[in-house]
Amino acid sequence: MIKIELIGNLGADAELKNENGNEFVSFRVAHTTKHTDVRTGEIIADTTWVSCTKNGKNENLIKYLRKGMKVFIRGYITMKIYTGHDGKSHAGINCYVSEIELCGSTIQDNNPIDG
Repeated sequence: MIKIELIGNLGADAELKNENGNEFVSFRVAHTTKHTDVRTGEIIADTTWVSCTKNGKNENLIKYLRKGMKVFIRGYITMKIYTGHDGKSHAGINCYVSEIELCGSTIQDNNPIDG
C-alpha cells in the first residue's frame, strides 16, 4: 500500500454515490504548479488531478466539500489506465481517503464535522 498526503482544491462539489450497496463520497482534488520557461519567459502551469473517495455517507462532511475548497487529504493511492474521450490512453490517480481536513473554509457553521 502506498500512502499519500496532498493539499489541493476541489474541482467541483463532492457527490454522495452508491455502488453495489456501498455508500461513499466522491470528489476530485487539483493542485497546480507554475514555473517560468527560462528561454521564453512564458509562465507554464501544470495541474495534477486526483480522484478521491471516502467510504460512508459522511453527511456532515459533504456539505463542506464545495468547489474551490482547499483540503488536506491523507490516504492511499492507486493508479489506473483508461481510454479518454479522445481515444487515447491516459493515467489516473485515485486516492482512498482515510483522513480529510478543511483548510480555510468560509462557511459559517458551528456544527462539528465528522466523517
